[in-house]
Amino acid sequence: MKKITWMVSTIMLMGALTFTSCSEKTKDSANETVEEAKDDMEDNVADAKADIKEAGNDFEAKVKEDKASLKEDIDDAVAKLDRKIEEADAKMDKAAANEKEKWRDRKAELNKEKDELKASWKEVENETADKWDSFKAKTQEKIAKAKAEIKD
Repeated sequence: MKKITWMVSTIMLMGALTFTSCSEKTKDSANETVEEAKDDMEDNVADAKADIKEAGNDFEAKVKEDKASLKEDIDDAVAKLDRKIEEADAKMDKAAANEKEKWRDRKAELNKEKDELKASWKEVENETADKWDSFKAKTQEKIAKAKAEIKD
């Protein structure tokens, strides 16, 4: 009987150790899985932050480039308007009395266009990136209008 008791005790002890060790292995495996998931999540978050920062930098560079291009367009249009204003002054000096009024009106229109373009540039300097695209479109319309005035 002692042999049977020893055998049963040994089997029970082995079973208990086996079940306990499996449980510890399972816990360790679960902890490893959690740690790996946590590390993966931290890596993904870091990658996402880097991507967002890069996209933001790209957008800011594009806006800066667009502003520089728009500034050149505005400066070009203002210079052309200045030349047309000078031409209007010259024609006013040579024109007859009834023609002078026409040239004064034309000069006033050109000065108004020039002032609008300069005001647009002041807005460009203060414009945020969020509203940039719509602002750019409005300003380009003003430039096109000024250029149309110049062609007259």
